[in-house]
Amino acid sequence: MTRPRLPINAPASLRRRGGARGTGAASGSPPLGSGASDALPAIADGPWLLESREVARLLGIGRTKTFQLMASGDLPTIRLGRCVRVPAAALSLWITAQTSAADN
Repeated sequence: MTRPRLPINAPASLRRRGGARGTGAASGSPPLGSGASDALPAIADGPWLLESREVARLLGIGRTKTFQLMASGDLPTIRLGRCVRVPAAALSLWITAQTSAADN
C-alpha cells in the first residue's frame, strides 16, 4: 500500500522554524541588522553571545581575521563546550579600549 501524496501547495517542511533564513532566529524575531541603527547590539535587544559571523559583520572584517583574533586571545571569548562565542558587552568594551589605545 502506498502513502497518499501531499497536495502540491503544501509547505516543504511543517517542522521548520525560523524568521530570517539562515540566521537561526525564531519566527517573528527581526533579522539581524534590521534595527534603526546597525551599531553594536544592546544587551537587552540582541543576543548576549555573538558567533564569529556576527562579530565579523559588526567589525567589518572577514571571518578568517575574526577567527585569528579569537584564537590569539585578542578578542574576549567564552567557550561553551566546543562553541566559541564573543560576549556583546565585552566586544563593545574591547572596541572602546582599542580606539582609546589608538588615540594615545
